[in-house]
Amino acid sequence: MTAFRCLALGACALTAATLVPLAASAQDMPPDQGPGMPEMLPRHAPAGTALTLSGTGTVHAAPDQLTATLFAEASAASAAAAQAHVNTLANTAIDAGKAGNFTTVTENYSADHNDGGKAPAWTARQTIRLTGADGAALLTLVGQLQAKGLALSGLDWSLSADLRQSLMRQAEAAALTDARQRAEAAAKVLGLKVASIRSISLSDRGMPRPMPMMMMARAASAPVAPGAPAEQQDVSASASATFVLTP
Repeated sequence: MTAFRCLALGACALTAATLVPLAASAQDMPPDQGPGMPEMLPRHAPAGTALTLSGTGTVHAAPDQLTATLFAEASAASAAAAQAHVNTLANTAIDAGKAGNFTTVTENYSADHNDGGKAPAWTARQTIRLTGADGAALLTLVGQLQAKGLALSGLDWSLSADLRQSLMRQAEAAALTDARQRAEAAAKVLGLKVASIRSISLSDRGMPRPMPMMMMARAASAPVAPGAPAEQQDVSASASATFVLTP
C-alpha cells in the first residue's frame, strides 16, 4: 500500500509540472538539505523553453471610396450679402450630393471682415465634403459644381470601414503565419520543436492615410470632371507570441 501511494504522489507531481509551462512545480523541488549537505537538482526539468517573437503582415487593395472637398466663397459689402451668396452655393452642392446618394458633410463656416479698407468688406466661406463609392459619378458631379461657382480644394481616395476591417483580418492572419513560421525556423535551428503557444497579442499599424490626388483648378465655364486615379493602399498588422519549445 505504501508503494502504491508513492507512485500516486509521483504521478500527481508530474501532472502539476505539465500544467505549469516553463516551470517545475513546488512538489518537484527538493527539501532544504541543511548545512553541509550536497545540493540536489529538481527531479523534473522545466516543461519547455519560451521563445517570444513577432510577425508582420501587410495586404494591398485599391481604395473603394472617394471624398471631394469643395468650398463656396463670396465677398460683398455686407456680411449678410456674402453669407447669402455662400449659402446658395453650399445648398447647391448639398442638394446635388444627396441626389447622387453621396455622404454630405458641411464644415468650417466663416464670415470675415476685410480690415484693409478695400471693398468688398466681407468674405464668407463654407466647406462641403462629398464622399461615395462611385468615384466616376462623383468626379462628374464635382465638375458640374465647379461650373456653378464652387471651388475644389481636395480629392482623397480612402478605404471604407467595411473594406478596411476585412483587410485587417487578412493582415492579422498573415502576421500570425509569419510569427509561427519564424518560431518553427528558430526551433529547427535549436534542435527543438514548437509544442504550444503560451500567449498571443495582435495590433494594427495605424490607419492608412487618404491618398490625395491631382485635381484641376476651379472651372471657369464648361463642367469638366477632374481626374483622380486610385492607387493601392496598404493595411498592416503585427503579432507578438510566446511559443513553448520542447525537444
